[in-house]
Formats: sequence, structure tokens, C-alpha cells
Amino acid sequence: MTTPWIKKPDGYFRAVVWTVAGMLLSLVALTEVIANGTDAAPAAEQQQAPSDEKGEPKDPNTPKSPPAHRDNDPSDPNQPPANGLVENGNEEDDDSMFPDAEDMVELFDLFGRIFNDQYITETGFVDYTTLRRKRADLIKASNLLEKLHPAVLMSLNREQRIAFWINTYNTCILKLIIDNYPIQPKWYMILYPSNSIMQIPGATTKVFFRIMGLEYNLKEMRNDLLLDRYRDPRICFALTEAARGGAILRNEPYLPDTLEEQLDDQVHRFLNSPHGLRINRQSNVLHLSNVFSMNKKVFLESEYAEILRFRARKPEERAWLNFLSKYLPQEDAQWLDANDPTIRFIDFDWNLNEK
Repeated sequence: MTTPWIKKPDGYFRAVVWTVAGMLLSLVALTEVIANGTDAAPAAEQQQAPSDEKGEPKDPNTPKSPPAHRDNDPSDPNQPPANGLVENGNEEDDDSMFPDAEDMVELFDLFGRIFNDQYITETGFVDYTTLRRKRADLIKASNLLEKLHPAVLMSLNREQRIAFWINTYNTCILKLIIDNYPIQPKWYMILYPSNSIMQIPGATTKVFFRIMGLEYNLKEMRNDLLLDRYRDPRICFALTEAARGGAILRNEPYLPDTLEEQLDDQVHRFLNSPHGLRINRQSNVLHLSNVFSMNKKVFLESEYAEILRFRARKPEERAWLNFLSKYLPQEDAQWLDANDPTIRFIDFDWNLNEK
């Protein structure tokens, strides 16, 4: 007969054996984790992510598409402001990313106080005497342009940037005239009128304007930042040369939401002016402004140079004629297409566009 006390040691030893075995297994598992590094993940997390339609794993770093906005919904905080400009939000992230967005809104407000019928007529002539006497807004705009944060400009879309640079260019050229008004003629500039902007030494290349902490001249703003970048010939007719023969200065600022309509209107107004275009059907001659010749590069790089019409003409003439065919009345456009006119340029009027 087996005595009860003999069974206790057997149960005791079995418990010890299982405990030691468990400790050994835990030690082996810990060693495996250390060997694989801290990036080792549970088996459930190591399973392959579901594949997309092409059978490739989805990239977890791919940002999700933003939710679609409801157009013109004022209750949506993510909806752009009505004037198309970036404004500061109430969140700290917006303030840190666009630290001077309020300056951009204020700047466009100043543009509105500069480009209006108080100083500029409907035909683009400027009352420089009054503008010089009331130049506080012009000075404020210049100071604001200097301290504007580059991050604000980087946040703008295409239309906002174009509107910004056109207004900035026209503001700088007005300030250039005001700072030198009345213009004093130079004896060595006898080929230009006595009141011309060309009488100002280095007007387009040697006078610099501080914008966002950098220095730009008028030529750089016009070519590098606008025409060469966007390749839209309509911009040529929005940038004033402060001359009667150049683009008609608008008595309102360019705004992102109306930019397309404003640029088209500028082209129509210029072509309808005496110094823009004249057609002589009797002599089969098309008289064009020198604005076309001076901006030949942007026309050659535009979509109008690629249209397969007027192909017997020089490349720049083909681009000009294709451009004109879009903006001239249908009767004139048909005449261009049927008559292959000779192109001659109208002498550019460098007289100051003063009222």
C-alpha cells in the first residue's frame, strides 16, 4: 500500500520542472526579440497590407485626399475667402505656416486705394501731381512689400501670384515716377520725350525695389517673375510702361477671382486704341503696336506659336496673328486669314502717361 506522503514529492517536482521550463522558454523568446531589434512587431502587425487593384501594397505614407469642399459655403472654415486671398485662421498651425497672411490682405486693400479713379482715368492716364501729394498709401504698400514673408507668396495659387506680381510691378513703376516727378530731361536722351520714363537713369535695370527682403528691378519683375514664368501674352497688356504707347493702366487692382476677365479686357481695350492696332484694307497692311515686337519672346513661347495657322509666316508673326484672331472681331479675324497682310509697327509713344 502506497503511503500518501510519497505522492507529495512527485507533485512538487513536477511543478518545479514546469516552472523551470517556462522560464527557459521566456528566456529564449526574450533573446529572439533582442536579436531582431526593437522594430520587431507582433505577428498580427506583420501581415501584409491589403493590395490595391494593381496588386501592389498601398503606401502608408501616401497622404489622404482632402475632403471635397462645397463651393461658396460660408459655413465651411476650409473654404477660401471670397476675394481669393489667403487669410490667417484662428488655429496656431495656420499662424505658424503663414505668419504674415494678414499683410497680404492689407496689401491688396492698399492696391485698391492706389489703383482707382481718384488718380487714374478710364483711359489709363495718371494724375501724378495728386498721387505725389497723397502718396501715403504708395509708401505703405512699398513698406509692406519689403517685409512680406515669402511663405505667404508660396501659399498662393497661380491666379493669386499673377495678380500679386502685376499689382506689385505697376505699384513700383508708379513709385519710380513719383520719386522723380516732375521728370528732368537729360541732354543725352534727346531721342525720347522730355517727360519720358526713359529720362530716369537706369529706370528698368538699375533702380531696385525691396520685396520680401530681396531686391528686384522692373525688368526682373516683368520678365523673370511674370512673362517667362507664365508665358501668357495677355500679361504684356497689363504691365504699364508709364508711357502713352504702352499698356493701358487699369484704375482698379487685379484680383485673383476676376483675373481672367481683367486680362482679356486689357487686350480688347489695347487693340481698340489708336496706338494698339490699325488695319488698312486698301494697302493690305496691319499696323501693330511695338508692344508685340518688344515682347516677341513670350509670344513665341506661348500656345499661339503652336497653332497650325499662318504657317507661311515667320514664327513670331504666326504667333501674333493667331493671338489677334482670338481677340479681334470676327470680321477682322477673317480678313487676317484671307489677305495675308504686311505687318508694320506703330512708332511707340514714350510720352509719360500723365493726365
